[in-house]
Amino acid sequence: MKEGDRDVVLKIGQLKPFGLNVRQDFEINERFHRKESVNGSQAVIYEFFDPSGSPFLSSTAQTHLSNEDACESVSTAYQDVSTGLNAEDVSSRNDVYRYGDQSHFGLLLADGQPFGNYFAMCQGNTSFKVILGGFFITDGNRWGDLIEPTLNAVVAME
Repeated sequence: MKEGDRDVVLKIGQLKPFGLNVRQDFEINERFHRKESVNGSQAVIYEFFDPSGSPFLSSTAQTHLSNEDACESVSTAYQDVSTGLNAEDVSSRNDVYRYGDQSHFGLLLADGQPFGNYFAMCQGNTSFKVILGGFFITDGNRWGDLIEPTLNAVVAME
């Protein structure tokens, strides 16, 4: 890990002011790592998984060789989430929140009811993706309050 890596991913502790209750020792379930590709792209990955199964959080910030590569990764990630969860389990709500050159915001559904959020964006040669389960936000302003400090750090990675 490099200095500043923790700033470019959404972490479970950031959800506490928004109403998420997590165990006091939640840090034991956090995983951070950095991946550097041969082509020069870099990714910072954060994962939180509570053994009880809820909540869970996966957050990835990545630099790419070009804006086209960054935005293609966002489109591919959205398709992967839709395919992995079945299309009817992802409610696209791009009208609620937008950021960057391209973004996807959605609710993850179980039996038609929200149980999490999905968000991905690209700006310049950076991309950011988050999957959150066991907790969700439906209001765009609240989502922006939560995510924008992280997104500003991601965009500064360029």
